[in-house]
Amino acid sequence: MSLIPITVLTGFLGSGKTTLLNKLMKDTRDENVVIIVNEYGDVGIDHQLVLTNEQEKIFQMNNGCMCCVLREDLIDMFLAILQVAEKGSAPIDRIIIETSGLAEPSPIAQTIIRTPLLNEHFVVDSLITLVDAKNGLYQLENYNEAVEQVGFADKIFLTKTDLTDTREVNRLKKVLNKINSLVDTDVLNMNTVTYEDIVGLDLFDRSISGAKNVNVDIDHMINNHTINNHQQSGHHDHDRHHEGHGHGSHHHIHTDVDTCVITSNSPLPEEQVGSWLRLLIFQYGMDLMRYKGILSIEGQPCQIVLQGVNMVYKLEEGQAWKGSPETKIVLIGKNLPQKEITDMLLVDSKKSISDHQLRNSYE
Repeated sequence: MSLIPITVLTGFLGSGKTTLLNKLMKDTRDENVVIIVNEYGDVGIDHQLVLTNEQEKIFQMNNGCMCCVLREDLIDMFLAILQVAEKGSAPIDRIIIETSGLAEPSPIAQTIIRTPLLNEHFVVDSLITLVDAKNGLYQLENYNEAVEQVGFADKIFLTKTDLTDTREVNRLKKVLNKINSLVDTDVLNMNTVTYEDIVGLDLFDRSISGAKNVNVDIDHMINNHTINNHQQSGHHDHDRHHEGHGHGSHHHIHTDVDTCVITSNSPLPEEQVGSWLRLLIFQYGMDLMRYKGILSIEGQPCQIVLQGVNMVYKLEEGQAWKGSPETKIVLIGKNLPQKEITDMLLVDSKKSISDHQLRNSYE
């Protein structure tokens, strides 16, 4: 049985998730898709349903897809889906999850990564975040959930851009880039969006298309981060002269989300990397949102690929080095000091965790 990819669709209340999901359900490209939603009533599914799994409330829809309600007990829910797949005549090709407007997408990704039985059958395809262009600035300024949804994203789509002007959209893009400068932000047109625009992007960790694409992703992230930082430093005062009235116009949004980029041309001892990861998790824990990297490890002929969400991470062997090995890591999280995190890896990560615990206890 091949891995079942999961696309997580998130975004704050009113961002258009359900509208988008309803559109995707009309054309699933002949794939057998499981749709996981918060409530059945929110989705315009056909009312003639066949109960496939009574205990887990998994329904068979007329188009061959299945639908169930997102539960807090994610492991049991995924196992129930597997049981249905094993008993059914058609395989499950894909899962699309619409989260609550007030929810973080990270627990879903963490559950898949850290649960051996699940990661043998499922893989996270992409975390897609929708942002309401009309109300996004206000939401980001007033709701931490909206900020975290952007921080965890593999890709961001702006919705309802037709309800606001270009200047306001550009302001919102700058704020989004400040929160998450590593990913692309595109405008989503509900009238023309296709299944392929959202589903099957394989942006989370390239487990589907292969590790060779991780190099391209990391370079793209670093390039995005560099360009966005340059634009922000050069134009930080420009919009102040053009602010109007209404919520979101005074968009001096100060988030505590930081982006760190670490590069090194020197191969790193494996023990040193392990110590760094333990220290990173110990000191920053759940404040770590997403981190990815290509690592050059002493004595390893291949790249080592790092993927992490919060306190859960995995290291996998990538492709053989072509050219000079180079470590490149990007991190996004809350209150992440660039110099301290870099020094932890490249300078003093050989220190024991107890040394850092003792030091931090007196700060």
